[in-house]
Amino acid sequence: MAYRLNFHPEAVAELDEALSWYQEQQAGLEEAFFEDYLAIENRLIDTPQHFPAVLDHIRRANFPHFPYSIFFEIEQDSILIYAVFNQSRNPEEWARRV
Repeated sequence: MAYRLNFHPEAVAELDEALSWYQEQQAGLEEAFFEDYLAIENRLIDTPQHFPAVLDHIRRANFPHFPYSIFFEIEQDSILIYAVFNQSRNPEEWARRV
């Protein structure tokens, strides 16, 4: 079953923020970050249950090459992404969205 992705508004802002930050750091780095994101997105769509639960029904998918995680919930036929979160930030910031 392929799931549909839905995003919390703050998750969209976090993804945009991270892309902008990496673009400012080094040419092409934002593309590498986005490739990591797309790889996770594809896995979320196909097999979200393979990611570990970290808070009741909330799961975490770590980026392979960047210090970011995606926090999400599996719903009936969709995935709700709560956060695209830098791992150095306080996790209480994304947890309040649930």
